[in-house]
Amino acid sequence: MTPPLRTVRGVGPTRVRMPGPGAPDPVLAACGMPATAVEYVAARFPDAAAWFAEQVAAGRVVGDGGVVVSPETPYDPGASVWFHRPVPDEDAPPVTLEVLYADEWIIAVDKPHGLCSTPKGENVRRSVVVAARCQFHNDEIAALHRLDRSTGGVLLLCRHAEDRGDFHRMFQERTVRKTYWAVARVNDRVDRETVRVESRIRKIQGVVQAFEEPGEVNAVTDVRLAKRFTDDDGEWGLYEVAPLTGRTHQIRVHMTSLGLPLRGDKLYPDPREDFDVEDPDNPLQLIARSIAFTHPRTGRETVVESRLTPSSHEAWRRGHAALAEGPLGMLDRNAS
Repeated sequence: MTPPLRTVRGVGPTRVRMPGPGAPDPVLAACGMPATAVEYVAARFPDAAAWFAEQVAAGRVVGDGGVVVSPETPYDPGASVWFHRPVPDEDAPPVTLEVLYADEWIIAVDKPHGLCSTPKGENVRRSVVVAARCQFHNDEIAALHRLDRSTGGVLLLCRHAEDRGDFHRMFQERTVRKTYWAVARVNDRVDRETVRVESRIRKIQGVVQAFEEPGEVNAVTDVRLAKRFTDDDGEWGLYEVAPLTGRTHQIRVHMTSLGLPLRGDKLYPDPREDFDVEDPDNPLQLIARSIAFTHPRTGRETVVESRLTPSSHEAWRRGHAALAEGPLGMLDRNAS
């Protein structure tokens, strides 16, 4: 559905859909079917009820067809209301993204550590999607996959809505090949030979950590040690990590299960009080280093590589030459 309100500086309108009878909705369960659309939104978001009433009075809330919603607009199961929410980081400085690859269908950017892939919570302008829409003057841009806020590296964006399906299908069918670099301690469980980790990972909404549980495997990760190095904090390893599935926090959970929590990780194995505060001087040592796929439009094999390096500079200085000559040399090609 095309939103009836335009995107403003990269930020699209919010849509609230009115569920039908029997839907698992907390408002319907507690209050029954509301009489008006405004009554439903006010009950669903009580902290914003007064603000929403002001938006309705000012004529800034519309229905699916673009008709202005009034306080008397009846509740219509299945219909939606649309409006623009306040942008919490409206005054944030503009973000300029580094482009790694671009054609008429997609753009690949080097997502910085600490930047959300998509608008979330207090981070709206400080998200790749909103920044890209502003930078490339295209309000249709959308992310084809996501990286955790703390992870840097290659992120693919689609320029136009009509093309998203074909590119999304690559991820759904798991034909996209991703490689990450991670820095962690060393132990005797992972060395030069690839170790495959298979488990079931679950992430509950509202709980900050994902966790492993018994059951059918839904997460598979290949890990191998690429280089050992030592700095003032002791001995570390630079790991090549290839997730074969895409569960939330999968690499962080699997590396922790190997006894190798990532350097700079504030969330695993145990959450720190400041886990949600990004530290630009000590970011999570996890980089989406490369992504490879057969281009759905051209049929060409396409490889895109990040220009980020582990911010543990000792790892980079000591490991780069060996990596360029060894099995990870493929990661140092120019993006194609």
